[in-house]
Order: sequence, then structure tokens, then C-alpha cells
Amino acid sequence: QKVGNYATGVFDAGATEIAAFDPATDHLFSVNGSTGNIDVLDISDVTNPVLSFTIDLSPYGGGANSVAFFNGVLVAAVEDTIKQNNGKAVFFDGNGNYINDVEVGALPDMVCFTPNGKKVLVANEGEPSDDYLVDPMGTVSIISMLDGAAAIDNGDVTNVNFSAYDATVFTDGTRVFGPGAVASTDFEPEYISVSKNSKFAYVTLQ
Repeated sequence: QKVGNYATGVFDAGATEIAAFDPATDHLFSVNGSTGNIDVLDISDVTNPVLSFTIDLSPYGGGANSVAFFNGVLVAAVEDTIKQNNGKAVFFDGNGNYINDVEVGALPDMVCFTPNGKKVLVANEGEPSDDYLVDPMGTVSIISMLDGAAAIDNGDVTNVNFSAYDATVFTDGTRVFGPGAVASTDFEPEYISVSKNSKFAYVTLQ
């Protein structure tokens, strides 16, 4: 049964998208699609969610596409102001204080923690430009969290691509159809689900 509701007040502009919850602070972190920022809602009273504050992501790129939360750490997938450039995974604490950021692939579209919290995974869509003159690789970024969010750097990021399939002739209905495209540029990771034992990631391709 519905017990509460929060409205951004913006109609027909993608004004709320992915959300993540921190049980320690009762904060719900919601991607605001119209601003590219993260709205932080206080849902300690679930019948009356209220906007507590907003995390401004303009210093880090063109706006967030996804958020995830684990054990006191919030991570946002932030695209560059030019979508075909590499984006960032930006880390905050439960009160919205900046911790760190690392570079990931082009147009990071979804982010998640593995169930054991040892890795952050980012689906980088690699969307082409409108004229198709620039079509970055679709990739998955694997970020090691073993040293904690404050200590990570770009050396903790492994980017996995699909270049091994560039010479493959698919006969199973798999489509590689963009102008001049090969698998590594045409495949666009959209969403990731991770097995409960944190050993396998399953990635859908848009």
C-alpha cells in the first residue's frame, strides 16, 4: 500500500530516475533527470518525504545517470559534458560530502556495488554522436574498493570492452549495424546484475 509520496514539481522532464537508500541516515538519494544533480530526501517519516538537500554534480561533469549506496558510501555515475568523452564515478558519504572520483568509460549509464562491497561496476553506454562521427566503445568499468573510497585512484579501475568480438560474424540475431561500427563500438552496456556470491556480473546490451 502506498504510504507516502515526493514530487519534484517538474513535469515531463525526467525529473526523478534512479534512487538509492541509506538506512543509517534515512536518506534517499534520487537522480534528478532535469538538473543532473542528486536530490537527497529525508524519508524518516515515510508518510511525508521531504527534500533535505541537493548534491551538485556540475563540478564533475554533465550530470548523474545512476546512483548506488553501500556501507556509508554513495557513488554516482556522471557523464561528461560531451557524452562521447569518458565520464566519472564520483563518491560521497551519506551526508553528501565529496570523497573521491575516478575516470570510467563514455556515458556511464548505470552503477552498482557488488553484494560484498569489494567492487563498484559501471555500465558505460558509449553512445555515438548524432552524426555518428564519434562512436566510443561500450565498456564496463570494474573499480576495486579494497582500499576504501578515499584511497582509490584511476589505477584501481579496469575497463572491459568487446573488441574480442570485432571480427565475429554473428548468425544468432546479434546486431552490429551502426555505420561502420564493429561490436566493440556498437555494443552499449545498459544495466548490470551481480550474482549473490559477487563472482559474476550479467550485463544487458542496449
